[in-house]
Amino acid sequence: MARRFGPMLRVFFTNLPKRSEVLATMSGVGGQATSPSLDGIRGALPRARANARSVAALTQNPGCTRRRVIDSAGVPAHELAAKLGHPTLRGQSPFAIEGGNRFEDRLKERSGYGLLVEALEPYVELPMPPDLAVEDINHVGGKIGSKPWMDARVAKTDEVLAKIASGDSTAPHIVDHPVLRFELAGAEVNLEPDALAFRVGDRLELVEIKSYPIIDGQADPGKLSATAGQTAVYHMALRSTLERLGFDPDLLVWSVILVAPRNFGRQPVAHRVPLKKKSLSLSRVLAAVPKTAEVLAGLPADLTFDVDPSGTMDEATLRAALTKAVQQVGALFVPDCVTTCDMAAFCRAEAWAKDDPARLGRDARDNLAGVHTLADALRLAEDGPSAGEDELADVAEALGAARSAIARARSLVPTAGLTPVPAVNPAGGAA
Repeated sequence: MARRFGPMLRVFFTNLPKRSEVLATMSGVGGQATSPSLDGIRGALPRARANARSVAALTQNPGCTRRRVIDSAGVPAHELAAKLGHPTLRGQSPFAIEGGNRFEDRLKERSGYGLLVEALEPYVELPMPPDLAVEDINHVGGKIGSKPWMDARVAKTDEVLAKIASGDSTAPHIVDHPVLRFELAGAEVNLEPDALAFRVGDRLELVEIKSYPIIDGQADPGKLSATAGQTAVYHMALRSTLERLGFDPDLLVWSVILVAPRNFGRQPVAHRVPLKKKSLSLSRVLAAVPKTAEVLAGLPADLTFDVDPSGTMDEATLRAALTKAVQQVGALFVPDCVTTCDMAAFCRAEAWAKDDPARLGRDARDNLAGVHTLADALRLAEDGPSAGEDELADVAEALGAARSAIARARSLVPTAGLTPVPAVNPAGGAA
């Protein structure tokens, strides 16, 4: 039976990291080592740690086998994309990262967490330093980055959260750098935010530090949505941790308190952001994600992205070998991938080269299921299905109707003197 909190207010504060990106460790269920297939895919490449952004991004395109394999094997996707000749199209500038680091440092270490406490005052009341007790989970001992060190941090986080949840008077007000462990698609995942846990009442709250400004009480909608999506990963992991420890997960409030610079200054301001819809959606999608073993089942046993372990290949040879290896794993590209995946530029060029309907977007991909190229779609629209294509009759009918509607619309619009603009192929040249 889940235990309820005592009469104290509890706040769990998470901050997406800048210096040490949220780390995650994927291993076999029950803490077993990753399968040989995953190790073979990664080879001697440095292991990349999945983070909150990659887990959240999985919900945007959960059917993409290529993304699942790269994340599960710990292949550094940004390095892989660069070697393929299609470097990532997204990322944060070094100046933005450094600015975020300075803002975070000012709120935390340089002010003894005092500025942070002041910013949160409209929503929660916390004791000011020196009455504020802080415990850093990083200081558990052991070799930094090793599995025993990570396991010790998970155990210490569990211990401290249990103290907080049970109302133990010896529990700290702030727990820095906790590690939250949960299961994703049959794999054990450790999320390591640069996080804090505040203890002051009868509930848990999520609080996130970001360096983009809140201007006149409003943050950039796109950045705010991304923050909510990433924080929902922590929300899900914390609910899972509470449940595993025997506490009621519903004690965690369905929102996040965002702490960011006020306007364009250096003073922090807090803003509450609803989180329930994002968190529940994330949980539903991740629950339906196929297990890693199922994803690997259809791949070649000798598949590896470490195609040049000796480092002797020239750039062109390496690119060709790596392209061949990567294309053995199917992708499910849509233009939205550009904002969430390091491999998007490569997959986009691949989609154009294949004349894949998915290059036009998610709706085109879904509505043209079974139609492999845009040339086939045009043929179906003009001539209808060929012999043996009876299953595409409905698609052909819809395409034909759309073609007729477009023709009628064009007949009503004067086009004299207008020059059509050719589509641009990201792989180079006109479409």
